[in-house]
Amino acid sequence: MWLTDFKKAIILKEFETLNHLIKEMPPLNSLPEMEEAVYLLHHVKSLLESEQSATLTSLQQLKNTIDYLKATERTPLSSINLKL
Repeated sequence: MWLTDFKKAIILKEFETLNHLIKEMPPLNSLPEMEEAVYLLHHVKSLLESEQSATLTSLQQLKNTIDYLKATERTPLSSINLKL
């Protein structure tokens, strides 16, 4: 059951569920289950690394966009409107 839930969470990229399942990992009884779990854990590790890389790229793009907008922003001329 745990392996099935773990596979679903990987496919759906549910990182909170993956975190919970890893914390609640039951003892595995057979060698094939252990091998499958190790394979899936390696897959999760590479998935997390690729997501982290994508997030860093997105953050850098946002930073560049903010910097560009700040550089091209027109500062309004300050004026005092006095009506007598």
